[in-house]
Amino acid sequence: LEDRPSLLVAVMFSLIIYIENRMYRTPRTLKKLNVIDEGWRLLDFKNRKVGEFIQKGYRTCRRHTGAYITITQNIVDFDSDKASSAARAAWGNSSYKIILKQSAKEFAKYNQLFPDQFQPLQRDMIGKFGAAKDQWFSSFLLQVENHSSWHRLFVDPLSRAMYSSDGPDFEFVQQKRREGMSIHEAVWQLAWKKSGPEMASLEAWLEEHEKYRSVA
Repeated sequence: LEDRPSLLVAVMFSLIIYIENRMYRTPRTLKKLNVIDEGWRLLDFKNRKVGEFIQKGYRTCRRHTGAYITITQNIVDFDSDKASSAARAAWGNSSYKIILKQSAKEFAKYNQLFPDQFQPLQRDMIGKFGAAKDQWFSSFLLQVENHSSWHRLFVDPLSRAMYSSDGPDFEFVQQKRREGMSIHEAVWQLAWKKSGPEMASLEAWLEEHEKYRSVA
């Protein structure tokens, strides 16, 4: 679609209409959540309708028992002089903000431009966040209104394999699929390849609980 911009716009409009209908024309007793991954693509989309869609969503979804989550690569995509009005609306109307590891160079530049956004301790801590693939967990700062807290996110080896975007991991799964494996089997094999000891512990745990369930 990126090579066919006119078709991309048509698809985007169709998605926007569908999402807005689900968000605003369903009962308010029904909780709704719209997740936008790789959000920089939409936040910088050169179309007024897309910007209005994001601004309206972040400003009005609460009254419809809805929520928006937008995930992007860099804090600058949301909060900088170059950020679009839609991006700034998303940032300004978000009660919850999760700050993960940032590019050291971009984060230093951001702090020079916006010195009051983070306290010195926060800047120092964020700057020391390690890479998740090296330390097997993700460090993040959680901001809820005026409150901040520090966390580590650990996920199981199957989830790490399932959500991996590394090229070799993708090709491994594709090759296993060509060999006739189901997607579940392929991900299981990838998890064993990347995290053998953890998978062995997981299988032992599953077997033990399966025995317990059978006896019960």
